[in-house]
Amino acid sequence: MSAPAIHELSFGQSWLPEREPAFQPALVRVWRSGDVLELEARLTDAFICDPPAEFNEYAYTRGDVFELFLKAEGDRGYHEIHVTPSNVLLQLKFEAGATLPLNADAAKIAEPILHSSTERTAEGWVARFSFPLEVATPLRPIPRLWRIGCGRYDYRADGSKVLSNTAPITLCNYHRYWEWPVYDLGEG
Repeated sequence: MSAPAIHELSFGQSWLPEREPAFQPALVRVWRSGDVLELEARLTDAFICDPPAEFNEYAYTRGDVFELFLKAEGDRGYHEIHVTPSNVLLQLKFEAGATLPLNADAAKIAEPILHSSTERTAEGWVARFSFPLEVATPLRPIPRLWRIGCGRYDYRADGSKVLSNTAPITLCNYHRYWEWPVYDLGEG
């Protein structure tokens, strides 16, 4: 059996003519291990803003958050998963084509659907997800092709924030799933 393909996704601000001066780089590695999506995000962060939060709370309104947007090709729904530097999750599932503004309260998933961990590093912080693909899509067999975008809310000491994303979105709206790149994660 061959080693899984590891996809590397870099953050940018494709909707802007040039990156904001306060932009900090980040790199995401994504691969499939059996029927689990594995992800590791390394986020450079000179100021980690991590106010207290609880499961399924909108922590992105107050502090740093890493986000995964995941949609199987052919599936009508997609997931949006947030994690804070202290490993507090927000889990949402939306139907593709839903009109804005999205109803995030109705989209919340009440029970944890994936394993996550975070750690602080000298350069910032790391987020890791293990997401069972059978939970991520109802399609069977589990598809090889997945649309993936990763977002970031990076708060500054002055309370301002810098937004960035791995997808080449043309507007600063992370829900533009048709602009998320398609990755071949292989078979389980």
